[in-house]
Amino acid sequence: MCGIAGFVGAWTPSLAAAMTAAIAHRGPDGDGLWSEDGVALGHRRLSIIDLSDAAAQPMHSANDRYVLTYNGEIYNFADLRRELEQAGAVFRTGSDTEVLLELFARDGLACVERLNGIFAFAVWDRRDRVLSVARDHLGVKPLYYASLKQGFLFASELKALTLCADLPRDVDAAAVADHLGFLWTAGENTMLRSVKKLRPGCALTVTADGTVSPSRYYRTPLFDAAAPPTPDDADALRDMIDRIVADQMVADVDVGALLSGGVDSSAIVAAMCRATDPAKITTFCAAVTKPEGGTDNFGDDQTHARTVAKHLGVKLIEVSTDADLISELPAMVWQLDEPTADFAAVQTMLLARAARENGIKVLLSGVGGDDLFTGYGRHTAGLIWAMANRVPGLRSVGGAVLGLFPPSSILGRRLQRIGALLSMPEDEMLADGMSYSAVGAGRRHMLLAPGLRDAAAADGIAEGLRASLMHTRGHHPVERFLDLELNGFMPDHNLNYSDKMAMRESVEIRVPLIDRRLVASAMQLPLNAKISLRETKRILRASQRDRLPAEILTRPKQGFGVPVRSWLQGPARDMMEDLTSPATVSSRGLFDAGAVAALKTDFYARRVDAAFTLFPMMAMELWCRALDNAAPAPETTAL
Repeated sequence: MCGIAGFVGAWTPSLAAAMTAAIAHRGPDGDGLWSEDGVALGHRRLSIIDLSDAAAQPMHSANDRYVLTYNGEIYNFADLRRELEQAGAVFRTGSDTEVLLELFARDGLACVERLNGIFAFAVWDRRDRVLSVARDHLGVKPLYYASLKQGFLFASELKALTLCADLPRDVDAAAVADHLGFLWTAGENTMLRSVKKLRPGCALTVTADGTVSPSRYYRTPLFDAAAPPTPDDADALRDMIDRIVADQMVADVDVGALLSGGVDSSAIVAAMCRATDPAKITTFCAAVTKPEGGTDNFGDDQTHARTVAKHLGVKLIEVSTDADLISELPAMVWQLDEPTADFAAVQTMLLARAARENGIKVLLSGVGGDDLFTGYGRHTAGLIWAMANRVPGLRSVGGAVLGLFPPSSILGRRLQRIGALLSMPEDEMLADGMSYSAVGAGRRHMLLAPGLRDAAAADGIAEGLRASLMHTRGHHPVERFLDLELNGFMPDHNLNYSDKMAMRESVEIRVPLIDRRLVASAMQLPLNAKISLRETKRILRASQRDRLPAEILTRPKQGFGVPVRSWLQGPARDMMEDLTSPATVSSRGLFDAGAVAALKTDFYARRVDAAFTLFPMMAMELWCRALDNAAPAPETTAL
């Protein structure tokens, strides 16, 4: 697991060196830079497999035609190596890097279809002068790029690209609207119009003259009623998770796990115990002070994690995550490369730091279980919507009744939210269900500055979500939600903050529950194997019935982060006032100062649950301030 950066264009190698240095936290174990004739590849190394200097990057192929810089882990590299050796390949290292490079030398970009792993890589063909870039199937590892008239830039983190003096820094209006409604930017867009995210399962080639040709080699599958469904077999699912976890424990360093005491992370740790001695496994959980009262839904992770750790016989380290959030917020949003207003990112960072301090470079995580097997409240809402939609007028009546509940309690907020979704047409319901904001799309649109409103969709549906909605039309609303999760929320939010904040502490996070083999199987399960009105993640819970305590299997979904509503009403109120003051808002030009002031008044009076609308505004202002202060590296304009 590493950091990569580089370019094809009229810049000097010093730009690639500066970009690589900016992501040194991703790889403290080594660095490398290779360049020739308008091309440069940089690498920062976090040694996981083959710790020797021979496995350093950028790495040249045996025939010296190809040069690779790569971030990730290929879990099936041993099988691929044997195949290549049988065809005559001779290896100099024990690394997965060399296997990937020689596979590319044989198959070109088609090699990605053979890979089981998490990766982002760039390969320069010295003979044909073509750069090939690819990102893994589900988007676990990040890759940003900018195609400019001066050339093509890429890096593991957006902040590295800002070191190029030629990079335009205009803010993308659609991304501002996305963050306001969803906390993340859907699709390929970022906060900078000039910078894009390479989408999961996508690749592109860049010629020496700057011609960029994109392609897509993978998309998450949809349930096909005409195909034979995956058997509703909980034991088969358990065995598959065991095999995948064993595959993902491949490393020449110690492997630990994140353990929240929920069914997802607990299932991962239970599977680890089948692959190795439980006494050798160290797990980490967040210890949070739960607020008294309020409408923020936070559980007691450490109590449940202790139960699981004792039951399985693994070591548990409890990590206090009651950080000084006001001081952490500015650094957090810049580290994330996007102004993501979710303090779960800080908790991930603190857990990764504890792992590193305990000598662990690799952590397995339960991320993806909710997105693949239905774990969020919106999935239940989608099921209710579909049932109510069968009776003419029932959605309208149900929405009106549930809308009467005040949002002053957790239950009231949830019921009011379901009522709002019931009253919407299907596509609008699906898009709004993905939103963190309880402020309607119409009012959110009016919060934008007049100059940005025309560039943002008035219906609040992000362009990145609209593509998924088009692709899934005609499917059950819950199946459509799952597609939105796997192609939007997960890569653009959960996986992004997991990677960025763990790699800030030089720790790799692996995610067995979204191994593409498991995704292919789970997406072919009938919906009733996953969800009912009484239970989410039905088959996943059933798969662990003989391994985990009943109290873990029946534990409801609870939040991971901090009580933002209470925080903004109390200790962070002064900070919010500074970041959203009329003068600040008017100067920045992203929002309408009068509309923001009115929203704050409603929030303070508890008439509107606006915490997750105001918080993104704060994050965007902090991100823009960090961008203002991020000077380009010297001598980084094109020659």
